[in-house]
Amino acid sequence: IGMYDFPYEKSVNLSSNNINKYKVKEYGCFSCPVQCGAILKIPELNIEEMHIPEYETCCAFGTLLLNDDLFSIFQINDICNRAAIDTISVGATIAYAIECFEKGLLSLEDTDGLQLTWGNSKAILSLLNKIIMREGIGDLLADGVKIAVDKIGKESEPYAINSLGSEIPMHDPRYFESLAFSYAFDPTPGRHTTASIDFAEIGSYDKFEEKVTLPKKRKTNINKKIEAQVISTGFHQILNCTGMCMFSTSFGPYPFIDLLNALTGWKGNIDEYIETGLRIQTLRQAFTLREGIKLSQNELPDRVIGIPPAKKGPLKGKTIEYKAFYRKYCIRMGWNPENGYPLKETLEKLDLEFVIKDLY
Repeated sequence: IGMYDFPYEKSVNLSSNNINKYKVKEYGCFSCPVQCGAILKIPELNIEEMHIPEYETCCAFGTLLLNDDLFSIFQINDICNRAAIDTISVGATIAYAIECFEKGLLSLEDTDGLQLTWGNSKAILSLLNKIIMREGIGDLLADGVKIAVDKIGKESEPYAINSLGSEIPMHDPRYFESLAFSYAFDPTPGRHTTASIDFAEIGSYDKFEEKVTLPKKRKTNINKKIEAQVISTGFHQILNCTGMCMFSTSFGPYPFIDLLNALTGWKGNIDEYIETGLRIQTLRQAFTLREGIKLSQNELPDRVIGIPPAKKGPLKGKTIEYKAFYRKYCIRMGWNPENGYPLKETLEKLDLEFVIKDLY
């Protein structure tokens, strides 16, 4: 998608081949054969031990910032891990700051003398440290882009790519369309691991668990797409609550239900577990609404959904419509399509009667 601004000759510097040169040990969760974690040693930076930078970090501080300096990303990854800083959020916040600087909304005086230009790895690293220590310009940015807009000004809002204060991850909804729905309307908005149908297309639940059958022709039929989203939602919540990994278990086929029953002594079938997942999702929805967050009124930044549409490249002319999808999804979930509130009869059906007093 960034093929023009960040072409192959730049992106290849951040390739897994270049990163894996520094790998000294792999690790993973208990009994997992995938071992997706790794420890690196970077002699050039005098780093004896650090975790491998993962996809989101490489994108948030690489492609998003037009930064092809791999050593800077190694440093940034290690600093963020040790400071307990989320790389998606801080990478997107630095991108926001760079664009504000580019558009003249931040001056050199505002940035403490930092030339916040795309690909300037030294300035990016310096700004990261300022954010962590809340020093100077870092204090202005340390709470993320939504709050920074209140300080810098409304004119900076188009560059603050977030959903209700959560910076958008490195997965473009213009390519993975159902992510626009998840980013805007999941009870924890702005996250990419919340059962979008596109995940099912990549690591299909059809393969994950033979008993999970998503509707066919779901890409072209809106009703089947809604049904697929509901099934994915229910299954994904069960996956989360059992502590399973959505990556290692989606190579499939994987006898998830049989294993879960054997482990727990339960005798549940796929329909019962899907309903349990929908109960979880409805409870998540109710909690968010009770706390005063009006998901149904949320809107994604224009840039995220292709307004205006790209003039060239693989996404040329593409704009995403996601609000009508949400209304239909609410109806299928038994929620009010106007405000997202679970209907009383839905709460009763899911044995969530105790929630009614908090919402009505």
